[in-house]
Amino acid sequence: MPKFPLLFVCTIVTLSSFAQETMQLSKKVTLSWNRNIETYFIVEKLAVQHIGHIVFTRKDSVYAHQPLIRAATARFGHYVDSPVVLRMAALLTELREQFHDNAEIVEYVLHQRPFPARGALYPFDDKALLHSDEHPQALARLQELTDSLRSFYQQAGVGRFLQENKRFYTGVLKEAAKYIRPDIFPYMEQYYGEHFDKYALYVMPSMPIPAGDDNYRAFGPNFYWPEGHVSAMVMSVNTMLPVKPSMKDYTTFGYGNAATMQFLTVHEMGHSFVNPPVNKIEGQVLQDTALFTPALQKALEPSYIGSWKTCVIEHLVRLGEIRIAVAMHDQAEAGRLRKMHIGEFHFVLLPLLEEKIQQYEQHRDRYKTFADFLPELLGVFHALTPAAVDRMVTGSADRG
Repeated sequence: MPKFPLLFVCTIVTLSSFAQETMQLSKKVTLSWNRNIETYFIVEKLAVQHIGHIVFTRKDSVYAHQPLIRAATARFGHYVDSPVVLRMAALLTELREQFHDNAEIVEYVLHQRPFPARGALYPFDDKALLHSDEHPQALARLQELTDSLRSFYQQAGVGRFLQENKRFYTGVLKEAAKYIRPDIFPYMEQYYGEHFDKYALYVMPSMPIPAGDDNYRAFGPNFYWPEGHVSAMVMSVNTMLPVKPSMKDYTTFGYGNAATMQFLTVHEMGHSFVNPPVNKIEGQVLQDTALFTPALQKALEPSYIGSWKTCVIEHLVRLGEIRIAVAMHDQAEAGRLRKMHIGEFHFVLLPLLEEKIQQYEQHRDRYKTFADFLPELLGVFHALTPAAVDRMVTGSADRG
């Protein structure tokens, strides 16, 4: 793995007496943890004792490899049958049935003032983030869930718990910052022909993740906040920690996988540039759905690719990773990414896309943005047949 320059400003700002912190990595890039998110995952762990599961949080899982979860379980476990937790378990059941995820919850609480304050910190676009036409009750359920989270925060003394573990949270920020590359964002903006006013990264050390050497989760929503157009990323831990007697005994904090941190920085932020233009021409994308053959679906299943549209988006984001490495004159990184994405993870359409995208790179006077070229780029799929795709899958498997 190439060693990248660590171009960050190691400045930590305490936002309040409740120990919510932000690290300024560059003029436009911040790294934070969020007390609303942490409160939510403390409660989610309690709620699954009644509802069984939601995403990676499972009723019978211990999560001994995540110290904050273990500490929170010890501190708040006796609230499991409290009225406020029972009500939130019912609300989470409804939201799980609608979204099959908790990403929408995380996005919503990010828009709220830090607990225990009431009200919105930023306006929440329920049509864009919740697809409220399809889920008309979702916003009301999220509002009620947030009120219950705020009540739990006050009743259970979550603020004191966070303050007592301030050292650990500070350690999380400093460890994660070692591997985040704020220098790459200007290259991404130049490549895609788009810019954001701010890049807001959030760590979620209390989000449950199953034990395993390569287990992590991240997603990257887009927000329109008073600061302008914000590309955000929320990310779980990516290294499993051994059990130690006390929280004070930890000198590593769960964010020490350099390869994963560098991958997530580029990959998740890449979605902020790729997803919106794809959504605008979804009709063209779906014309080639037949190419999402059973063989391709099986090859991409480990990467949680469940539809042709998602398949296209994930190919395009990975294409951006490779070409931005080329733009940064890092051929070794570009080669590593090709080998990983094509040979290991079987994103077999990448070679066709990479050949075509060079027309965009060579004619930026004609194509000001990636969105301008996207319809032409997706044209490479129109000439393919399902049989041709299956041959690519077979060839990738043989190389892998």
